[in-house]
Amino acid sequence: MARQKKSMIGFDPLAWLDADEDKAVVAEKKKESVGLPEKNSKKMKPEVITVLGHSINETALSKGYKLANEKLNEVIADFYRELFTQYPAIEPLFNHTGKDVQTGKLVGAINLLFDNLHNETELKNILSALGERHQTYGALPDHYPVVAELLVASFKNKIGRSWTKAISAAWMELLVAAAETMCAAYKDEVEIENNLEVEESIEEVFMESANPTLQLNSIQDISKSQVLKNDMLTLINDNDEIDIYAAEVERIDGSALQLLCALFTYANQNNLVINWIEPSDVLIQSAQTLGVQKILDLS
Repeated sequence: MARQKKSMIGFDPLAWLDADEDKAVVAEKKKESVGLPEKNSKKMKPEVITVLGHSINETALSKGYKLANEKLNEVIADFYRELFTQYPAIEPLFNHTGKDVQTGKLVGAINLLFDNLHNETELKNILSALGERHQTYGALPDHYPVVAELLVASFKNKIGRSWTKAISAAWMELLVAAAETMCAAYKDEVEIENNLEVEESIEEVFMESANPTLQLNSIQDISKSQVLKNDMLTLINDNDEIDIYAAEVERIDGSALQLLCALFTYANQNNLVINWIEPSDVLIQSAQTLGVQKILDLS
């Protein structure tokens, strides 16, 4: 706030001689004459919140999100260029997906982080599901600090001087908190081997299909619904035909079926072709129980 100019308007230097002049009024006039700052002119303290055990400057975080929102796709594209240039050994981890799809997923993940800052239960569920998935791709705990550092650097690079040190610190803290939660969901070696066997069989199915594929989890419940929604939005924005791999579904709840119904309704209205790949008996039975098998084209 610009400093107030001193004003002498209405100030009488001889007012103290007037016995009828109230001393309080004189004092108030003197304050005005020397331009004393108002109480409300004090600098606002940043709003600090706790997210996943980390204290974060929400004021800086929100400002950074507003600055980045319009350039998010550019930021992510810059991030991947730097990541693969500086750490080429990481690039093969992304062979399972296309560049545009992966960019869309990271944009969606950033939006999910910000949108759920005050919903820690949902945020933990989302990040745990992402952690399990990233482990199957071969992502190591050591990769996460690299990603956080380069992502924040890309924000700064694309946005410029408006992206302050306080904003960088706030977003770095959030990304570190997210990484810790994702890594906490990693499984032991025996489970990893079992998952890799499943992934190999799934990969064979994917290779037979020329279309982008949406993979349903073995347990597809409300804790994974936000991730499912994000994956859906990424696919329908870039493709005219997609496949849904559902052979591994062992349990699916109403929230997931509702999302799938919304997807199929959208597809019918927008000429999007959806193909089921090996839908499990559990999926079919659950759809029949809720009476949505026709909507999902599982009848």
